[in-house]
Amino acid sequence: MMTTKQNEVYRCFLEENPRILIASGAKRAGKTFIMDYIFLHHISRFRDQGLSFILAGATQAAVRRNVLDDLELILGKDLTLDKSNAVEIFGNKVYVFDGSKSDSWKKARGFTAAGAFLNEATALHDTFVKEVISRCSYEGARVFIDTNPENPMHPIKRDYIDQSDQRLSNGQLNIKAFNFTLFDNTLLDPEYIESMIESTPSGMFTDRDIYGRWVSAEGIVYRDFNTIRHIKTKEEIRKLNFIKYIAGVDWGYEHKGAIMVLAQDDTERWYVIEEHADQYQEIDYWVGIAKIIQERYGNIPFYCDSARPEHVDRFKREKIRAMNADKSVLSGIEQVARLFKTDSLFIVDDATETLDELQYYAWNGNTGEPIKMHDDALDAIRYAIYSDYTGKGQVRTIDKRRLGV
Repeated sequence: MMTTKQNEVYRCFLEENPRILIASGAKRAGKTFIMDYIFLHHISRFRDQGLSFILAGATQAAVRRNVLDDLELILGKDLTLDKSNAVEIFGNKVYVFDGSKSDSWKKARGFTAAGAFLNEATALHDTFVKEVISRCSYEGARVFIDTNPENPMHPIKRDYIDQSDQRLSNGQLNIKAFNFTLFDNTLLDPEYIESMIESTPSGMFTDRDIYGRWVSAEGIVYRDFNTIRHIKTKEEIRKLNFIKYIAGVDWGYEHKGAIMVLAQDDTERWYVIEEHADQYQEIDYWVGIAKIIQERYGNIPFYCDSARPEHVDRFKREKIRAMNADKSVLSGIEQVARLFKTDSLFIVDDATETLDELQYYAWNGNTGEPIKMHDDALDAIRYAIYSDYTGKGQVRTIDKRRLGV
């Protein structure tokens, strides 16, 4: 069963057969499934001809998770990669590539492909994308692309989506792009859609994740932070039942370093309960702070900025449970912002550096990344929350332990 939007894309494939067909837009909108289906249909047109096709994603694990698992469900058979990282489908070879690095394009050299599917194309390097498209030179070859939106100046948007409806001199449709919103997936549970709307951070994340818009990041990063709702006094925090403690570490010297302690209560809400932010301090100082934190909360994990591996190693030698944080910027910011949006993250009122940074931490509208200012405590908070969320390391639960302040 297909949605109206998916049927629209499928009809375009059947009737107009564009050389490059693109589905971009919101998460969970049904983009990848329809492109999976169309890619298989395209391969079937060359049944038993022993031709080569390209299937690419950021990593092979991403290709497996996003595409191959669904292809197995559609085909009703296992698709196991052989030694050449290929699977056989309809008597042809489909080669799987990871294309996120600057030299990934070299892997596609020498290919003559009858088609390609580029999954999550904004996660692929531009030179790889262009190399794959150039390799689809077999007569009747077609390229299929799906992606979530990013900065409107991204090459996928500028070079392909913005050229939608472009035709060749013979009238052949060259590029066709379709935009998906979350509401286009009418097969989703209405409660899920409502929950997504209510929990998605305001601004860029709502524009991209719900409406599928290619918008620039602008303004304050954590615009759902509210000084009335999200600041707690020490007295309020003392009354809570905390079941888990973690810490985030952002190394600094010229700019402030920070160790932030966060606690999760039995309702799964997070609280920044301690802030340690200081300038011009050597590693001995931070080891001392970490040991004090250990004395209070036990052998908790310290999710550290990996930019100073010698400092992480020093923590480990001091028996501090240090590990490299998951530093994914946009995904980490989105997770922190979602907690503010859903009233699930609170700041103790004496965390003055954090509260100050929240007022000034802003997007760079040109790059789509945060401006590297007013971010020391906030980076440490992001390291802790996102690393815990993605499962970096094993976090020991502390049963009914309370904040000792």
